Amino acid sequence: MTTPKVPTLSATSTETRRAAEAAAPDTADRLPAPPRPTRIAVEASGDGARFALLDQGLYLAPRPVAGGSAPGQRHLRVALIGIHMMLLGGDDVRIEIAVGAGVTLEVIEPAGMVAYDAEGRQSRWCLDAVLGEGAVLIWEGAAFVAAEGSNVLRETRVRMGPGARFLLRETLVLGRSGEAAGPLRSITRLSGPETDYLYEDLDLHGMRHRAVGILGGSKVMGSVTAAGWRPEPLSEECAGTSAPGARRFELAQPGAVTRVLTGTAHAADRLLEPVYAQWKAGLLAGTNRNP
Repeated sequence: MTTPKVPTLSATSTETRRAAEAAAPDTADRLPAPPRPTRIAVEASGDGARFALLDQGLYLAPRPVAGGSAPGQRHLRVALIGIHMMLLGGDDVRIEIAVGAGVTLEVIEPAGMVAYDAEGRQSRWCLDAVLGEGAVLIWEGAAFVAAEGSNVLRETRVRMGPGARFLLRETLVLGRSGEAAGPLRSITRLSGPETDYLYEDLDLHGMRHRAVGILGGSKVMGSVTAAGWRPEPLSEECAGTSAPGARRFELAQPGAVTRVLTGTAHAADRLLEPVYAQWKAGLLAGTNRNP
């Protein structure tokens, strides 16, 4: 397979760390290599698009999904399939994605993920993505559950070229039914060519999540985030299926976040589905390109 003509993955965390280790004067001082990441790269090919790289990681395997590019379109879809039990204490799940100029990549998590009781030992989940000029990344995430006894650092970092757009659906669940949550820190940084679209550091250690202005008595936080364009308001038909609990926040740069706080993941999904469906449909149809 040839080297992908896409935004380079060499700037991602894994490659940066490998380069630093290679430059270390004393091998005894080198850090242990992180687990193998899942790596995906897509690029334009003629009037369509192709997978330039599909690299199975230790925990997740990328599998192409039908329903992407039609003739004249540059749209690919991939599912992330779990192949290793996770998240246990010490697990380090890394996903590295590069989307070439003018290409749309849709990533689907077909099943939720649970961070299990690890007696407080930290685990990590990290998405690091690079989007080329005019590229689109759609991330359809499933529920992420921080069980009692877990300790999770979750990071989503996306670097976007000129005209690139990103759509994220995310559901964070604090504890399984009938239990408290383990400590969870969720960092989201969406960076454009000149400045950040969004930089959020949500630290839910201890009782902080119950503070006024954080989660209060809610157990679930669901979000739909758009960066790189400002989605149109919900249509009347969609607005009728979304309860008043869904709140939309405009970003200073082109973008928006719609967020709900609920008691169950099912309730969050029900409230956010019309928002996600309309934003995604508009994005794929090219109708939401307004700055």
